[in-house]
Amino acid sequence: MSTAISDIRDLFRILDEDPQYLAQLRRRVLGEALLNLPDRFDSFVEEQGKFNARIERFVDEQRRFNDEQRRFNDEQRRFNDEVRRDLGRFRGTHARDETVRRSLLIALRMGLQRERVLTDDDLMTMVQVADTRDVPPSTVESFINADLVMETTDDAGQTVYVAMEISFTANRRDTRRAIRNAELLTRFTGQPARAAVGSVRNDPEIASVIDNGQVYWHEIRDQDLEPE
Repeated sequence: MSTAISDIRDLFRILDEDPQYLAQLRRRVLGEALLNLPDRFDSFVEEQGKFNARIERFVDEQRRFNDEQRRFNDEQRRFNDEVRRDLGRFRGTHARDETVRRSLLIALRMGLQRERVLTDDDLMTMVQVADTRDVPPSTVESFINADLVMETTDDAGQTVYVAMEISFTANRRDTRRAIRNAELLTRFTGQPARAAVGSVRNDPEIASVIDNGQVYWHEIRDQDLEPE
């Protein structure tokens, strides 16, 4: 094989005929670093693929963890809500029991003499003999389930009923029910009645009806709820 080179075409012919010359020329022109670049790139691609696979597994695991965490958080929120509701019912029931127990003192503080605490049966009898055709059944039921109804007398011996709603924290619903029940007591008995609420604390929204005397507030102290 002739290796004489007179022009570029001779060079190309020699390189085409002898791969060893082509390889040697590549090494001279490109150097080992560039010659090895494709292999290094292939190795990089392979390593990157492995890394991406690990990342995908991590992302999948993280996604499963997040899903489990969300389920746990939802369950925790439901549990917390149930505990708050149960605690609220417990505190409300305890406050009602304690207030009923102190009904004689409450009447005295209102300037009245307690004669008796009306039972559900007493209120039911009162409703049965009254004309309640224009009173919604839900209102009648709410009246019968009033937290505390007292029959009292004032200094003049006049019968005065007291309709009280009891909550740990009194709100507008409590004052409205107390006022409505007091109005029904007057309607059913022909005697005056006063609305009252018993609570440890009050929502600010009911401050006005307490301040103007429309509703009497019996404050239940925290120590009153402590076991004796």
